[in-house]
Amino acid sequence: MLRINKILILCVLSALSFSAFALKDDSTKPIQIEADNATADQKNMVTVFTGNVVVTRGSIIVHANQATASQDAGGNKTVHVTGNPVTFEQTNDDGEKTQGQCNDFVYSTKTDVAILTGRARVKKGDNEVMGDKLTYNTKTQVYSASSANANGVNSTKSGRVTVILQPNQKGQSNDQF
Repeated sequence: MLRINKILILCVLSALSFSAFALKDDSTKPIQIEADNATADQKNMVTVFTGNVVVTRGSIIVHANQATASQDAGGNKTVHVTGNPVTFEQTNDDGEKTQGQCNDFVYSTKTDVAILTGRARVKKGDNEVMGDKLTYNTKTQVYSASSANANGVNSTKSGRVTVILQPNQKGQSNDQF
């Protein structure tokens, strides 16, 4: 029974990793994972979902080709989601939407870092950041962007990132993404 509970925890992790800006009550919502196939390796603590993977939890919706959740001997959890592209959307407590996409998404509870690679972009409200690699620390709320390849705006290997910040609206601040 303990092993089954750990596998279920891994499934939960796959939805939690996208929730940095999500509605606070999303964490109280049930997680639904749909896929063409699912495999749980209880001995090695690895769960794999493949084929039209859709993860929903409250306002969070993730679409991917494959999602793998694992746990190491120390209890650290990792989720690895791939797609062409992986897309996600969630509603923030301020009512704005955060939307994003990438080809590869990795999140580790050991480092509290989410890494989006492959034509990655995240849009919060009307502000947007794009690059080949976006890194976000969910604990410190610090992000970085780098680009060695095309960043989703240019079709050439630009080596540049793009950040779009909209002008301030009355009483609102856009100094942070």
